Amino acid sequence: MTAAPRKRLGDRLIERGVLTLDRLKVALREQERHHRPLGEILQSIGFVEEKDLVSLLAEDHGLEFLTAKQVRPDPLLLSMLDPAFVRAARAFPYELDKGTLKVLLLDPDDPATIEHVRERFPYPLVPALTTEKELNTLVRVHLDTRSSRLSEILAGAKESDGQWTQVEEIVEALLVDAIYKSATDIHVEPEELVTRVRYRIDGILQGVDNLPSHMTQSIVSRIKVLASLDISERRRPQDGRLRTRVGEREIDTRVSIMPTQYGENVVLRILDKTDGVLRLERLGLSLSQQALLREISARPHGLFLVTGPTGSGKTTTLYGMLAEVDAVHRKVATVEDPIEYQMPLIRQSQIDPAIGFSFANGLSTLLRQDPDVILVGEIRDGETADIAIKAAMTGHLVLSTLHTNSSIQAFARLGNMGVERFLLEDSMIGAMSQRLARRVCTTCTREVPATEEELRWLGVQEAMLKQGTGCDLCNRTGFQGRIAVVETFLPDEASLEALRDGKGLEHVERVAEANGFKTLEQEGKELVLAGMSTMDEILRVACGARVTRKAA
Repeated sequence: MTAAPRKRLGDRLIERGVLTLDRLKVALREQERHHRPLGEILQSIGFVEEKDLVSLLAEDHGLEFLTAKQVRPDPLLLSMLDPAFVRAARAFPYELDKGTLKVLLLDPDDPATIEHVRERFPYPLVPALTTEKELNTLVRVHLDTRSSRLSEILAGAKESDGQWTQVEEIVEALLVDAIYKSATDIHVEPEELVTRVRYRIDGILQGVDNLPSHMTQSIVSRIKVLASLDISERRRPQDGRLRTRVGEREIDTRVSIMPTQYGENVVLRILDKTDGVLRLERLGLSLSQQALLREISARPHGLFLVTGPTGSGKTTTLYGMLAEVDAVHRKVATVEDPIEYQMPLIRQSQIDPAIGFSFANGLSTLLRQDPDVILVGEIRDGETADIAIKAAMTGHLVLSTLHTNSSIQAFARLGNMGVERFLLEDSMIGAMSQRLARRVCTTCTREVPATEEELRWLGVQEAMLKQGTGCDLCNRTGFQGRIAVVETFLPDEASLEALRDGKGLEHVERVAEANGFKTLEQEGKELVLAGMSTMDEILRVACGARVTRKAA
């Protein structure tokens, strides 16, 4: 009996719902031009994720696909492992069971990997597959000692002819350590006696190794060289960009340098492109919120705004919406500052105020390029607002950000910029206000009874809430990753009438609530009751307040 032929990769990805037929056709045309494997092309242009391909590979080999959270390594095996071995072998042995070794692999067909593992562990192997990102997470959580390595480098550094040795290694260790700890920013902050280094992880700054103050200038100069900045200029701010590779991951880093009292302060914003653009389902949004944003992304025209403070994920959400747009049949273009992620099939432009290329004239020029969907990085002034409104009224879908505390305030802010109310009514789809709250770690979570304070805030009589106790995976914080807290205001006739009559924002909010609108705090309460975050987190990010949790 002849075995049924295996379905092609594209067909299988379509069946799983991670790829559309139109996008497959685009990738196949790209394959004809460049003669590369289809899976590699699909991942490189952001149509699928690495885990989608690896899980299919595991299925083909009859193996399990496992993530870092699904693996509980044997302590005895951990004592026999080191980061260099795992990264060289591209394998992570995690359990010795009845004389067989369970091991995570990246490539089951690589004989060098099998040989490498068997040299150290002479047991029959039971392989499972994982992605490089998950393998790096296991190394970071269970094995990595780069912080101590940084201390060793600092201790061994010597001065020669006014220059310090090992500066290159120190800067590399800082970057790699931050990347493996999933930091979004590195802060190098000179003080009188020491230079502090802090990482921003899940939105919170955490201190790591300090640098001796006498080495700071050499380290800053090395960063400037990597970012193609002027090392002789120490009195003026400078901005640049550098690119580095960590394993198979390509990392872009934005560099900002500012003179301060004790030296130049450096902030490096890490842009990890490994995952590409995050899709809506991975942003921590509810299913109803995802469906709403997809519906807005499919509209032919109108203006939709995402509001919130800096670092609240506004641009990431807009990128997620653009990823839902049928860019094969609609022309999608952006004007940004800066371009954070490159997106397939989308024409992206970066503004440059130094040469007069602002959001306003960039948007004006873009309208002559026959676009269907436009992303404007930010509406900062009345001129940009006016052009965006007129573009929305003339058949374009315009997505942008605005700095306001709430979604309803976006309408008042545009009015303050000089946009007439009747134009807002005709062109605005709505606005969404967003914050990012830390998510309770799913590895060390436990259920605890809500305190009286929490019950009053939640408005319930009793509740069991979730709390992280702290583990290696979450760096003992009880939180891992972040989740979006959002409120979406799509004005109905009653809300528009309240806005038209010049009623106060509180009155407009009450009218909207009567028709189903939920504020950030109300949405946050639902996340707490669902065990995804905590009261303290919601109050910190959504209400501008912090309440100290009392012991249960």
